[in-house]
Amino acid sequence: MTASIDDRRMRTFTIVPIAAWFAAAFLAGVLDVVNQPGRSPTVLLGFLVVPTAGFVAAYLMSPRFRAFANGLPLTLLVGSHLWRFVGVGFVIGWMVGALPGGFGIPEGVGDIVAALGALLLLPGLMKGRAPRGWLLAWNTFGLVDLVSAIVVGLLYSESTLGVLSPGTPTTRIMATFPVSLIPTFFVPLFILLHLLTFKRIGDIAAPRASVEARGGERRPAPA
Repeated sequence: MTASIDDRRMRTFTIVPIAAWFAAAFLAGVLDVVNQPGRSPTVLLGFLVVPTAGFVAAYLMSPRFRAFANGLPLTLLVGSHLWRFVGVGFVIGWMVGALPGGFGIPEGVGDIVAALGALLLLPGLMKGRAPRGWLLAWNTFGLVDLVSAIVVGLLYSESTLGVLSPGTPTTRIMATFPVSLIPTFFVPLFILLHLLTFKRIGDIAAPRASVEARGGERRPAPA
């Protein structure tokens, strides 16, 4: 009973800040304050840094929250990345001239590959199989792709960091509502999910190493 109450409290402790984060990102997009032509992209960087730092602090300081976060199903952590088929829209944005090719092509294709990887991994994970090598490769690629999207997006932006934007389309549309929710909410959120997935991959490896050291056998790690 106590464990159930603790679980509910941790879900609330997690959902409320995420909902507040989404609401703030929504409001910033509606008010059109994410795009800051000719200025430092402080609003966008704030949405990237503050929630991430808050999660890391909570993870390190609260054993209960850490246990809750580490207990999220691997199928959820991987399957949630299916939303990244949105990368098709980036490629289309480049084709119609709404996004620069230097952003739309690599970041769009990268997201599509990450989504396809999640789709291919899910059936095995749902059966309780955890292909650690493929998981590690997919998770590393997916995280690098998101970090790359942030960096390249800023380099093609209208902000002071947009050194690649002169003479080409910019990433202004990425800072325009409702698309602005992608860099202000979804990208940093899924960076955090990638980091949690690395932890889960480590958890898969640890029991295996322990059993092998004893010369025994182990069952596939549950998803």
